[in-house]
Amino acid sequence: MRRKGQAYVEFILVLPLMLLIIAGIIAFGQGLYVKLATQAAAWAAARHAVATLNPSRGSQQAILAARYALAGFALDPNDARVEVSTAGWNRGVRVAVRVCYDVPPPPVPYGGIFRPLRICSGQTMPIYRWKSRW
Repeated sequence: MRRKGQAYVEFILVLPLMLLIIAGIIAFGQGLYVKLATQAAAWAAARHAVATLNPSRGSQQAILAARYALAGFALDPNDARVEVSTAGWNRGVRVAVRVCYDVPPPPVPYGGIFRPLRICSGQTMPIYRWKSRW
């Protein structure tokens, strides 16, 4: 009888630490997943920006590509921020794209101790030199 009570007490003492470790593993996994998604979104955005044949729509194509890439990873594109910067849309000019996403704390007990995390990724590509339409 006493051993059973002792096991309960030990379990109750160790449970918060176990939950904290589990919450940390889940938070790390969420962060890694979002980092991979933002990297893919930044690459897709830069790729679509430099591949568009209409220089006035390059930024729009980049933002749209990033939103589709994030949606493909089952992330809400409305929670992301996409920035496209360039020094003009001439051949050979580099286009820089930065995609940021806010990761919420994990939905587990004690998950609130992990503050929301903003994860950003960037990609830079040159506009193709061989384009014939502009």
